[in-house]
Amino acid sequence: MHVAALALAVAASAACSDVTKFSTGPDERYCGNIVPGPFVRQGFRPGVRMRMSFDADRLSEQPGVISTDDGTLVEAALRPIPQLANDPLSNLQFGDGRTRNLLTVVGVSDGQSAFAVVSLMENGDTEVRILRGAPLPPGVTAKPAQEGVELFGVFPLVRQKGTCGF
Repeated sequence: MHVAALALAVAASAACSDVTKFSTGPDERYCGNIVPGPFVRQGFRPGVRMRMSFDADRLSEQPGVISTDDGTLVEAALRPIPQLANDPLSNLQFGDGRTRNLLTVVGVSDGQSAFAVVSLMENGDTEVRILRGAPLPPGVTAKPAQEGVELFGVFPLVRQKGTCGF
């Protein structure tokens, strides 16, 4: 019985780990290029850069903003999905080296929205995945206008001084 209680306590502490170290200061941003492979990139040009400011004290409100140097995202607010606070999906874990993954929505410059998965990495860096849409099923040729352009991009980001050069 004690082993089960200990396992539960460890799991709970991992889910509630302190993420305040990820907050950026007034003159800091997380910066980085999109992963270059076309198999993990859709709707973004090669070499596009992203910057993110982050405030861990506002995880349930608006923990930050992201921009890309191609204008796809312009100071787009990371908008948490309130219902996830009471859903097992809020504990999503994938890959190694992640302290926490945040599922948010961002506004894209075309007026549509996209999902942004923000991974807070154990080494202090972050990683942002932007995703929206999917290919049409076979035989379907008309894409609904409200879907916007398909987007998928993985951006490994490192904390730096300044605004990432854009």
